[in-house]
Order: sequence, then C-alpha cells, then structure tokens
Amino acid sequence: MKGVILTAGAATRLRPITKVTGKVLVPIYNKPMIYYGLSLMFSCGITDIALVCNSFDLPFYKNLFDKKLADCGINIKYFVQKQALGTANALKYASSFVGNEDFVLLFGDNVFVMNGMDKMLKDAIKHNSGLTVFAKTVSDPERFGVIEHDSKFNITNMEEKPKQPKSNLASTGLYVYSGDAMERVKKVKKSPRGEYELTNVLNSYVSEHRAKVKVLDNNCAWLDTGTFDSLLECSKIVKDFENENGLIGCIELELLKAKLINKTQFENLISDYSADYKQRIYNSLKTKK
Repeated sequence: MKGVILTAGAATRLRPITKVTGKVLVPIYNKPMIYYGLSLMFSCGITDIALVCNSFDLPFYKNLFDKKLADCGINIKYFVQKQALGTANALKYASSFVGNEDFVLLFGDNVFVMNGMDKMLKDAIKHNSGLTVFAKTVSDPERFGVIEHDSKFNITNMEEKPKQPKSNLASTGLYVYSGDAMERVKKVKKSPRGEYELTNVLNSYVSEHRAKVKVLDNNCAWLDTGTFDSLLECSKIVKDFENENGLIGCIELELLKAKLINKTQFENLISDYSADYKQRIYNSLKTKK
C-alpha cells in the first residue's frame, strides 16, 4: 500500500502567508499542516509516500523530511506539478511511483480531528474493492464533490461542485484506490471547467459497482483551511482536542505506535524540538499506550 498527498495548490486566498511558505506547510496550532496527513498515513503503516507539490514548496519539504525520515526507512518522493490543471492531473504525476499498487490519496489541506480515524482508514483499506471515498454531511455542498449512495453505502453518483446539489454529503479529499486507478486517471479528459477532475475516475468505479462511501459522523471534525479565519478556527479545534486527548498529527508518535521506528529513532527524531513540545509528546505517549 502506498500513499499520495496532493499539495501543489497556490493558495492565493491565503496570501501574504503563502508568499512565504506553501499552504500545506502553514502551522495548524503547533505543527505544520502536512504533519496531520503524514501521521494518518503512518498510523496505517504506509511508509512509501508521494508528495505532489509545486516548485516553490519543494525545498521546504526536502529540508523538513529528507534527513529526518529517510534515516528511519520512510520513503518520501517528490513530484512537481508544473501547472495547476485539476486533481486528476496532479495525481497523474505520481503514476510512476504508484504503478499498479493500491494507494491512499489525501488532499493535503484537509485536516481530520477525531479519535479512531486510523481505525476507520484501516477498515476501508481492508475492505476496499475498487474505490472508497470518505465523506461528511455539510451545509454548503455546492462547494464540494457531492455524493449520492444507496442503503448499503454503494456510491450511485458524484458531481463536482454542482449548482443544485442532490445531497448534502461531500467528499472530504480522502480516498482508498485499487491498483487499476492510475490507468483510469491517464484517460481523464478536461472538464468544461477546464480541469482534469477525479470525479470522472470515481464515476468509472460507480458504473462498475465498485465504489463505496465511508461517512464520517459528527464526532469527526473535518477542517477547512482555505481562509484566514478557518486557519485560526482549525488551530483552536486542534488545541482543544489535544488538551483532552493528547497530541494529534504527531508523526513521531504515529511512527512509534505503528512500530515503524524504535525508541532510539524516536528520541532522535524529536531531539531538536522545543522543551514544551517534547513534553507534550511524552505526555501523549503515556496516555496513548
């Protein structure tokens, strides 16, 4: 199983912040946004991960991860998307990395805050027969890919940002794909909106009755990070959650819990963190055993 995280968006709505660093590197409370997606991958034992980014962000990612994680056997490969032409186009850059293997796809600016998210993803991986989409009920579905499903959670249709949504169930940007996905991605045609959209890939699985939806309930906070106010709100939610439950999105903790690193490697990874953050890690380690 491999992982792909899409991070190449220019995030113009967050300028001037994103004139300094990429959106998925912006801090959410006490760690970069990218840590939340990576930690979810690590919690499921996924150590081969493709980051699709833009050329501006590439050196930041390399500085953050190349030495830190490579020494622990974590394989992160970078693919630079030359032009923003939609999610299917971004995913296509990682096709050589994924090959015909199953993979988890995550839009990097999505943050999930809940206990047991790793268990839900592991279950989806175990039972996936083609495509599994994580979705959540929202009040403004016209902003998202909207999903319709039957009583057994088989997806019957998905429409990208419809003007008149037929349901309130929105795709969250977290997917589990089977190994034949990349061949489908390569066949996607440009949409009327001028983009290569993953909706076409999803609906190809729908037509074969191989697409399921996994609905996140109200215990899960699926956080939007597209505006200044939503970034602040996201940080507040993470802070409140961590005060009650310990750290979330901590890549070192997830690597240790998944037994992907040993205690010595764990200590080395956190050695240059602040005393405050290291203490939070140790406190979380005690509560999450």
